[in-house]
Amino acid sequence: MSARRTVAAALAAAVLLTGACSDDAAGAGDAAPTTAPDLDGADGGAGDGPSTTLPPGAEEVVLRGDGLGVASFGDDPDEAVAALTEALGPPTDDAGWTSAFGEHGTCPGEEIRAVAWDHLVVLFTDGETEHGDGPHLFAWRLDGAPPALGTETGFGWGATAADAEDLHPGRVELVPAEEPFPAFLVVDTDDGPITAFLDEHDVVTHVEAGAPCGE
Repeated sequence: MSARRTVAAALAAAVLLTGACSDDAAGAGDAAPTTAPDLDGADGGAGDGPSTTLPPGAEEVVLRGDGLGVASFGDDPDEAVAALTEALGPPTDDAGWTSAFGEHGTCPGEEIRAVAWDHLVVLFTDGETEHGDGPHLFAWRLDGAPPALGTETGFGWGATAADAEDLHPGRVELVPAEEPFPAFLVVDTDDGPITAFLDEHDVVTHVEAGAPCGE
């Protein structure tokens, strides 16, 4: 198994484990739209996306390979949560510091903190990753809307593989499905890689970036 596939397997396993263990039913039965999210209401994405109203300041939250615009990988947990709260409003869930092994997989460090704004989850660790040592933001995951977020070009949950190539031409690698893991895209952005998992119709069901959690 290639290094790329090994990392992706860990990411996909964490996605599957999260879906199996999460008690949050929001969006569990929702079908993903087939176009990128419309971040500006009229013409912000690749097409008509979720009609969710963005909270004030949400346009500052951008899916990036190095964080979320208002918060970057390596940032202090409290500072990152404060910045995201200012942009998106209060979190819908904050699990506090719990074992690094749990619904998100086996994550770096001894403990992690998962903070959610509906379908957006940001992960903090007390351990060491490529982004820092000690408590810091190390990953984000998005598996629906709200919040309706995307990259600077408008790519995000609900987009398609074709959208990814249109919005990031020449910078998208498609990794085929390999049981039990789904196909996924690796989008090489200027800020770092973003991974997007696909369903059987090549629609993005889950987007994430940062240091992976294993099985």
